[in-house]
Amino acid sequence: YASWRRERRLGIMPLKRLADDEAKRGQYIAGFLAQSEICDEVGIMLADGGDWCLGIFLDRSTTSFKDSEIALLDERLPVFEALHALDIKARGTKFSRTSAPTGPGASPRQEPTIPASLWPELSLRERELVQLILAGHPTANIAERLGITVGTVKN
Repeated sequence: YASWRRERRLGIMPLKRLADDEAKRGQYIAGFLAQSEICDEVGIMLADGGDWCLGIFLDRSTTSFKDSEIALLDERLPVFEALHALDIKARGTKFSRTSAPTGPGASPRQEPTIPASLWPELSLRERELVQLILAGHPTANIAERLGITVGTVKN
C-alpha cells in the first residue's frame, strides 16, 4: 500500500519488483513479513474510486513466486478488474467509506456504513472484521482489538 500511495500504480505488484530498496529493508519486510512467516508476496492493486484502492495480496511462506506465475497474474488482471467492477456496482449508492485518517496510525474520522443486505452470509464476527478494515484500521490494530493473529486478519 505504501508503494501505491507514493506512485498510484495499479495492477500486479510483486514484492520483488519494488524499485525502492529502502522499502524492501523497511519495517514491513523486517517486521510484518518476518512475523507472519511470509517469504514473498504479490499485490493485486485495483482502483476503488477517489483516493482508495483495493489490494488483494497473495502470500508464500516457503518459496518465491516464479516469473511465469506473475506473468499469469498479469494476463488475468482484466478478470480481477471485472469482478471488482461488479462488486462496486453491487454495493450501490448507499455504500460509503470512512474519510481518510488524519495521519498514519490515526483512527478514522467516521465509521463506514455497510448496508445490511451486503454480504448477508457473513457472521457477526466477520462483519465486525470487515467494518474495522473498511474503517481503515491497520491490520495489527485489528488483530489486537479482536484478539486474533495478524495472519488471520489478512486471510
